[in-house]
Amino acid sequence: MSIAHGSASTPETILCDTSFVSVVHAKGVSTKWPEPTRERLNNALLAINVVTLAELRSGHIYSGWGERRRQEAERLIASYLLVPLDMPTVDECARLRAECRRTGVAVPDHDIWIAATANVRSWPLVSCDGHFDLIPGVDHIYLPPPT
Repeated sequence: MSIAHGSASTPETILCDTSFVSVVHAKGVSTKWPEPTRERLNNALLAINVVTLAELRSGHIYSGWGERRRQEAERLIASYLLVPLDMPTVDECARLRAECRRTGVAVPDHDIWIAATANVRSWPLVSCDGHFDLIPGVDHIYLPPPT
C-alpha cells in the first residue's frame, strides 16, 4: 500500500469500490481496520466512479428499498466525488481486461472498470474485495469486511 498523501493544502484522493461504500454505509468505519488507514481515509477526498454509482443504486432497487431509504442513501452517496468515465479509462479498462484474460485472472467486469479509473488517475483504490490485488498496477488498500 502506498502512503503517498496529498499536500497539506490538497488532500489525497482515494477511489472507493462498491464493497467499501456499502460496508461503510451499513456498518460505519470498522475499528478493526488499522488506525493509520482509518486516519488516511478520514483525511482523503473519497471518490466513486459511475460504475460504483450504478452498482449501489441497483442494489438498493433489488433489495426493495423504499423511497425514503433510497433518498438517505443518495445523500450519503453525494458526499463522494463522482468520477465520470473518459476515453483514457476506456482504454485502460480494455488493456486490463485483456491482461486479466491472458493471465487467467478472473475479476468481475465492473471491478475492472473501477480499477481502470484508479489506474488512469494514479489514485489508490480502497475495497473490501481481495481480488483487486490480482489486477495489474492497482494500488489497492484492502480492508476486510467487518464480521
